[in-house]
Amino acid sequence: MADTAPEELLDPLLLRHVAAQVDSHVADVVGHRGLTLDQWRMLETLAAKGEGTMAQLASRLGLSSPTATRIADRLVTTALVYRSVDPVDRRRVMLRAARRGRDLYHDLAPLVHEAQAQALGRLGDDERQTLGRLLRRALDNPHGGTGD
Repeated sequence: MADTAPEELLDPLLLRHVAAQVDSHVADVVGHRGLTLDQWRMLETLAAKGEGTMAQLASRLGLSSPTATRIADRLVTTALVYRSVDPVDRRRVMLRAARRGRDLYHDLAPLVHEAQAQALGRLGDDERQTLGRLLRRALDNPHGGTGD
């Protein structure tokens, strides 16, 4: 590592700036439909996975439990998500996307993917796929990521 020039090292701020750029583009798209970025991410997760517990969603989205609960409350209030008690373990709260939520997800998903592509506009399709694979591999690193 000592032989690596400073400009060849990965600047952690670079990752933050790229993520912020993508988030900004996506937030603009979902904001037009009355969602925050975190609400979109929760709805997207539920639409893809079918259902999840509050703890699973908080962990997956990198949120505290109280923040995840506030986001879920808003999605429940707008009838995009249903909340229920887990029939196996009544202490757990389960969330699942309502039909209205799944419909909104299917309407917005192509627009969100387009916004993400625009945010990374200088990268071609293959480069974006490679970037995604590299970032997933970095998260799978047993010494530096969650693997989630």
